[in-house]
Parts: sequence; C-alpha cells; structure tokens
Amino acid sequence: MSHLRVFEPAADLETPEIIPFRPTTLRFVPADDDYRRTTSLDVLQRSRTIHENRQCPTCHHPVVEPLELRDGAVNRNGMPIPGTATLVGFRCQRCDHEWPA
Repeated sequence: MSHLRVFEPAADLETPEIIPFRPTTLRFVPADDDYRRTTSLDVLQRSRTIHENRQCPTCHHPVVEPLELRDGAVNRNGMPIPGTATLVGFRCQRCDHEWPA
C-alpha cells in the first residue's frame, strides 16, 4: 500500500499526517461470459481456416492472401484492427486462383 505525505510549512513538523490510499487498477470486464466464449471461438475458427488454406490447391504455392470484407472493427484512429473482418476466401499470389474460405 502506498502513502501520500502532505507537507504544510506552518504545521508542526514533529507529527506529519500520512494519508493511505489504495492504487487503482483499470481492467475491461465483458458484460457476460457468452461474449467471451463466442469471441474466442471466432478467433480459433479463423486461425484454423487460415492454417488449412495456407497453400494453393491448384499450384501448391505457399504464398496465399486471405480475402476479407471491409466490415472489420476500427480503432480510435480510424485504422482497421487486423483479424476482425469477415474472412470470405483466399487468393494465390502465383496463379491468381481464388477459392472460398
């Protein structure tokens, strides 16, 4: 526990007053457990889908670009947050073959 010392030059210096205070902690608490459960499952399903489609099915090229809708969340600066948009498919960088997610 921290202590805040208050100093008054006109007061008696032999008995200083020490006022204790608790440190504050800021944390985000979701409204319910269902939100936390569905969010973690969405992230898990998204990562599994990207892992399963990491290679082109026609030419077997390993560089594949995920195709997303523009419905992702944005931060306070207006920039999109990675991984929040809807994943709809994939495109191969070599042969431009596209397939659904």
